[in-house]
Amino acid sequence: MGRRLALAITLLCSSLSPFSAVATDGQKERIVSIGPATTELILALGGESSLIATDVSSPLPKGLPKVGYHRALAAEGILSLSPTRLVGSDEMGPAPTLDQLRRAGVKVEVLDTAPTLANLNQRIDTLSSLLGDKAAGDRLKAEIQAQTDQLAAQAKQNKPLKVAFLLLHKGQPTSIAGGDTTASALISLAGGINPVAELRNYKPVSAESLIEMQPDLVLVSGRDWQQYAAPAKVLAEVPALAATPAGKRNAIHAIDGHALQGGLSLNSLQQANQIAQWIKQGS
Repeated sequence: MGRRLALAITLLCSSLSPFSAVATDGQKERIVSIGPATTELILALGGESSLIATDVSSPLPKGLPKVGYHRALAAEGILSLSPTRLVGSDEMGPAPTLDQLRRAGVKVEVLDTAPTLANLNQRIDTLSSLLGDKAAGDRLKAEIQAQTDQLAAQAKQNKPLKVAFLLLHKGQPTSIAGGDTTASALISLAGGINPVAELRNYKPVSAESLIEMQPDLVLVSGRDWQQYAAPAKVLAEVPALAATPAGKRNAIHAIDGHALQGGLSLNSLQQANQIAQWIKQGS
């Protein structure tokens, strides 16, 4: 099902004809997109020709200027590109930079990042309207609905394992994802159970707490998430996991950090599908 999900989204995106959005003054929109979730939706909606730059966390499209880190944007660099609009999640900032851009005449669109499918659909509606192609938004939402229906059907067949998500940053305490995070939403979509769903945001977690919760599956991410592809690397950094079912079975997997930024995204849905497969293997 993972390959089908990725293929379906790829085919959908490729079927949407690229076009140029037009600003209210009749000029072509020049959009700076902030955050991988926002950028991938603009691309999926056929708006690539309106993009003039992205932040450093957006891997696609290749070849566009980068305007820095989404939480530390500088107005001068963005204004030098003569944008008509800046679009990004409510994670972008700082606020004084956004205010400076508004004063300079740049329209600033701030998208809510609640990690729900309803919010994802709302962002698609907002962006498709902004880009002038609501039909593309309707097609994308229909495809997402079909894929999430498949995901729900797979999740029902799986044993509901306890799945913990850990955020690892060198030199900092290990944190665990609470119930209001995108990571927790991925666990739920995949049919897993977040053992700390009552927590909010990310909280430091002790070795004793990890052992006590006995997760069946552990997901990890961080700034350099690729380094955690091998379970042994994670076990070396978080030795307490060796005393859990996940550690004993090497059921420890790295998640693409881009899938956790800006709420649920197309990348998030692919990651949720992969998590469902890992849960299936442990059921």
